[in-house]
Amino acid sequence: MSSKQPDASSTRRLTGLPEANEFSPRQISLRAMLEAVQDGQGDREAIVETIRKAFFANAATSRKDPLERQRQQRTRAYNALLGASKYGLVADSLTGLTPLGEEALATSTDADLYRLLARHIIRELGGFEVLIAIKEMQAAGLDVSKSSLQDYLQQYAGIKLPRATTHHTKLLQWLRMADVLPATGYEISESAIEEIADLSIDDAETWVALTAEQKAFLRVLRRMALLEGSNPIPAKAVIDAAETEFGPIFERPDQLAAGVLRPLASPENGWITHAVGSAGRGGKSGTVAATQKLLEVDVDLLPEGEGFGIPPDLKSKLTTPLQKIYEDLDSPDTYIKGVALELLALRMATDLTLIPTRLRERGTTTGGAEVDLIAEAAHLHFSRWLLQCKNTKSVGVAALAKEVGMAVLLKAHVVVMVTTGKFSSSVVTYAEELASTGHLQAVLVDQEVLASYRSSGSRALRAHFQEIARRTLEAKRRQVVVDVTS
Repeated sequence: MSSKQPDASSTRRLTGLPEANEFSPRQISLRAMLEAVQDGQGDREAIVETIRKAFFANAATSRKDPLERQRQQRTRAYNALLGASKYGLVADSLTGLTPLGEEALATSTDADLYRLLARHIIRELGGFEVLIAIKEMQAAGLDVSKSSLQDYLQQYAGIKLPRATTHHTKLLQWLRMADVLPATGYEISESAIEEIADLSIDDAETWVALTAEQKAFLRVLRRMALLEGSNPIPAKAVIDAAETEFGPIFERPDQLAAGVLRPLASPENGWITHAVGSAGRGGKSGTVAATQKLLEVDVDLLPEGEGFGIPPDLKSKLTTPLQKIYEDLDSPDTYIKGVALELLALRMATDLTLIPTRLRERGTTTGGAEVDLIAEAAHLHFSRWLLQCKNTKSVGVAALAKEVGMAVLLKAHVVVMVTTGKFSSSVVTYAEELASTGHLQAVLVDQEVLASYRSSGSRALRAHFQEIARRTLEAKRRQVVVDVTS
């Protein structure tokens, strides 16, 4: 029986960001807009006209026809009002303020107004996920920009965004007004986040690295601790309550102490304290207590970080810089070396604007074999990619043949073979035959390409893939010529 995941109603499942339209501090004055809605007394047309006159009367100057110019201005005013509704300040009918909007208008200073909106954005509208993504990118040595942040949000946070969107940048504009970020740049004030939203990026980073079992245990313990405080609670009571709520979530009931309790009580986590009972050392023995850290954080607002099947032990390492990944590839420790390979696959997917969907995939669909990474893309068309990394001096044709078989089973379009060594000549020949005779294509990345990637970054990697795409185009074009003329 498979483990039941925490119910969606009790966990944070963010899939998108609010559509701001013209609702941004660069376009409107927030307090004046809220006053316009309140003064409009339910007349949407009057509200739109007031907003037009206040903020967009000088817009659309290229329109020579006064009526057309005013029509464009009203459209922008309407879009600003619509954006305010998406941010929870204006009712869906666009005729009045929500309770949040009324509370915002009642603030005594603009600083309080912006902080109130920032709290709502961070806790309810995905602002926390965007800020975490920025911190992760910076820790990994990635440049943060409008486009790179959008790619990262889609690839690792599971946030769907329209092409060429400004949803995330306008959200950040409002956070800048509350000094969560400076006027320009991406240096986040973590103290401002904690003060404004009662959330911690450090807590979020440790939370997403936990297993589903550990998260379920903490959710139940925290609810109990709201009544019991930091007093010890029998571990068995918490475990039984977790199983009642989430079903048979604990895969190894005999290993609960090792897999759940001790990791949560470790200094690097610090979510609980755990005391072993005198009756024995079983997983359900002893007592547990919530630490101040667990009592103070609202775990239901922390991102889950599980959207793409990235294992928790790897999720916590996604910020590893590329240079460190390369260093770990030479580690004598096989575990460190293996993790470095997986991180390399994820980093390559990121730089190729692919969306990781499964890591370490193994099951009936793969014939029991394991695929390093499955990624997808929706550029001009949908495509599924299989990435397999080898830390060996040479790779023979059998390795590529195996991945081709996987591609057929998983209905993939592209196979990417990566090695820190070299490919045999037969592998190169096989890849060329795939391009010329079938629908699949293979991209080979050897030590020379990795060296360029290490020194020149994503530009070198994309240049290699673009060159392979050009060669594949030439090879596959001959397929059409043969089919049509035969």
